[in-house]
Amino acid sequence: MYIRNCRNILSCNCTQSLGLPMPPVTNYDFSFGEMTPVIGKKKHNQKVSCNECRRLKLRCNRVFPCSNCVKKGCGVICPDGSLITGRGNRFVLANEEQLYARIGTLSERVRKLENALTDTHSSLSKEPHPLLTDKLLLIKEPLERNRPNPDPSKNDSKEEEDDETDEDDVVVVASSGRTTFFGRTASSWQTTTDDKDEAPSDWLAPHVRSLNFLSPFREGQTPAEIHRTIINQLPEVGVARHLSQIYFRHAAWQYNPISEAELEKTIIGQIYATNPPATDDKLHPHYLAILFSILAIGTLLDLDRPPFSPEAAHYYQLGRAALSLKSVLEEQSITAIRALLLMFHYMLVGNVESSRWVTMGLIAKLAHSVTYADRDSNKWKVSPEETIRRQALWWEVYSFDLWQSFTYGRPPSFMAVHVDCKMAYETTLDGNGMVEMSYAAWKHRFSLQCLSIIHDRAFGARTPSYKTIQELARGVRDFYVPPSLRIPGFSGATVGVQTEQPTVQITMQRCIAFSIKELVIMYMHRGFFARTIEDNVDDPLGSPYGPSVLAVYGISCSLVGMVESLFLQHPNLMERMWFLYIHIYSCALVLGAIATKPRLAFAPSALSHLECALRLFEKMSGNPRTEKILVRSFVVFKPKGSINRSISPH
Repeated sequence: MYIRNCRNILSCNCTQSLGLPMPPVTNYDFSFGEMTPVIGKKKHNQKVSCNECRRLKLRCNRVFPCSNCVKKGCGVICPDGSLITGRGNRFVLANEEQLYARIGTLSERVRKLENALTDTHSSLSKEPHPLLTDKLLLIKEPLERNRPNPDPSKNDSKEEEDDETDEDDVVVVASSGRTTFFGRTASSWQTTTDDKDEAPSDWLAPHVRSLNFLSPFREGQTPAEIHRTIINQLPEVGVARHLSQIYFRHAAWQYNPISEAELEKTIIGQIYATNPPATDDKLHPHYLAILFSILAIGTLLDLDRPPFSPEAAHYYQLGRAALSLKSVLEEQSITAIRALLLMFHYMLVGNVESSRWVTMGLIAKLAHSVTYADRDSNKWKVSPEETIRRQALWWEVYSFDLWQSFTYGRPPSFMAVHVDCKMAYETTLDGNGMVEMSYAAWKHRFSLQCLSIIHDRAFGARTPSYKTIQELARGVRDFYVPPSLRIPGFSGATVGVQTEQPTVQITMQRCIAFSIKELVIMYMHRGFFARTIEDNVDDPLGSPYGPSVLAVYGISCSLVGMVESLFLQHPNLMERMWFLYIHIYSCALVLGAIATKPRLAFAPSALSHLECALRLFEKMSGNPRTEKILVRSFVVFKPKGSINRSISPH
């Protein structure tokens, strides 16, 4: 890789500022007689200065190689050789054609000597001569055709130099001074984060309210009265079971750290064994934290209640207070991980932004130290039931962390090379011989076998080449989705007469499985799309990155159309699934960029889908974040009339 934009070539100490990497003097000999020096007029037989110093009008010390040439790293050409300027402010050797001709002659000579050595050595031994190994035989090959490449990263870095995009990491500095980092995969929505923390519920008693912000780093014990006060805030058993059922119907389809049967047996059944619930210290507070978190999510997604019900925040704060009664740092357990994961799920559904990422990091560290499911549990002689329970929880945490890392554009907490945990859910074969599996089983496999690889190769510190991006995108596109999770009309699923209407859970799982793959591809291509739209205004499809324009445009249209379809089917539920709009906002920006390019044939279609996206945000106007998005969107896309006029043939 060459050093670019090296403006002061005279003082540059970089030996690679030359057009060709120059080896040390002891390893190279230019006494071929082929290099024709640039001869200047001489007043005496002794050289006044070397050719390179004369070309640059520098004072030469006449001790060859002179100090100027040594400083620039081109001492091998001093005093008779000189450099000539090439493309991109680079420098190449003069008489380059003669030099390569000489190299070709020597290569041919080496080839003849190798053939002679082969014939002679074959009569003495059946083993190849040490000087005739495959690696050494490549030395004589032409440089640009079959030259050896001991370090593939050098070639990749050259490709990356050409494939750099304008998509950079972002650091958002809020008015309070708080800084937040977002990586290349982060949605545009993330930069609209409010610099406000959620206020504690006014329904809590002051001494209970103060506890919820101490979790999870509180040490020591708290008075038993607080434990009893939290228990007294539990709803009636009928309400608790109703909200739990709503949670499993409207939320657990996505992430489910505890099964409905286990919740009923180990938590609800234990807590409500007496009526009213017992208020002794035998009820572990982390079980209370699990129940309160489920009640909070169930309240948020109860379609008979208004969106963002204050009662949901009340249950959530009680759950945080219950979790703080026993420090999760001192009492690390499966129960604590489940409680934290459910709280994180509430933050996702309830639009609690401030501590979400840090909470996920804590969950990951606890999962490392507690579940030990990242190693095969059979080694530890754990019961089969406990093994499956830990495996299921492990893969839920792994998938949750990986997807949130993708959403924020930050590194994940787990490395696949350190995991040998078996999948908790097996696959089966349907009547047609197709592999079938549940959504959880597919999600876990996609996270490990696809998304983790994309994180490392596409969004790591080294920017990959465009060829690599295209190969990775094809891999994501081809990743297997079982027939039960395919949307009719998408992903190869046939559109036929369905015997029964799919449940809400199946509908959402199908859409999320489709969306995850599409979003991964879109964010891989997004930087190349932005570069092409800006640099090739007249004909973006004619640029080398034209496939990225088509890919990002097609995915944006598909996702907007899918969310619109979901809104028509389940309008009340979709009003509460605001996290889907994180990525719809990115799609809207893409569509807006295309709609302002009237020469593109699909600009009218992009405008139509853009207006559809804005209508979806209008339907979500009850969400404070979407109101902020709407204000920005109307500022960005306000001149829709001008866009229409530019697209109109008249």
